[in-house]
Amino acid sequence: RAACLAFCLAPPTGGSMSTSPAVSEPRQRPTYVVYLAGPEVFLPEALQAGREKKERLVERSRASAWPFRLEGLYPLDTELADFQNDRATALSIYRGNVRLIEQADAVLANMVRFRGPSMDVGTAFEMGLARGLGKPVFGYYDAAPFYGAPEAPAEYAARVAAFYGTPAHAARDPHGHQIESFGLVDNLMLVGALDDTGYDVATSFDEAIDDIARHFLGA
Repeated sequence: RAACLAFCLAPPTGGSMSTSPAVSEPRQRPTYVVYLAGPEVFLPEALQAGREKKERLVERSRASAWPFRLEGLYPLDTELADFQNDRATALSIYRGNVRLIEQADAVLANMVRFRGPSMDVGTAFEMGLARGLGKPVFGYYDAAPFYGAPEAPAEYAARVAAFYGTPAHAARDPHGHQIESFGLVDNLMLVGALDDTGYDVATSFDEAIDDIARHFLGA
């Protein structure tokens, strides 16, 4: 497995992990299902964002030599009979997403800062749920769809300082609360969930796909 790892993980020139006219599969490969968590569900083109990520998993599968395929589940895959801005609809979404995570073999989360210095709280919950279910959790940081340009995943303490406009190495925020400062991208519980799987926050969606492939290859 280790000998073929570089070839197996090599990104395609056009992306892809399923079959195309130029690539045929002599037999069906087993499928690992990945739940695609993240605040993309709040984007103006939320459905398109999910389709693109799911398609990328399929593309990478087609072009790879992995002995398996990757497929995505997206939070908006949950069908609602009658969407309303009310508690009943909210809880239906919650329960539908929990079911998707239960069906998945792994969770991949966009840990981009969202509405504050930390990541989206719903995504954080989904990471914790997956970890509690014994599923591998992976993360990446992709800011471009939200803020118009890529950005490096700065340390959490630095993002808190930027958010409040306080000195970069301040020990406490303006409310007097201690700032978590361990040199991590986000709260230690979230990074710990990734570390339990054996990885850290990836800098792109494709890099995170590579991490997932390595995990299921047993590398």
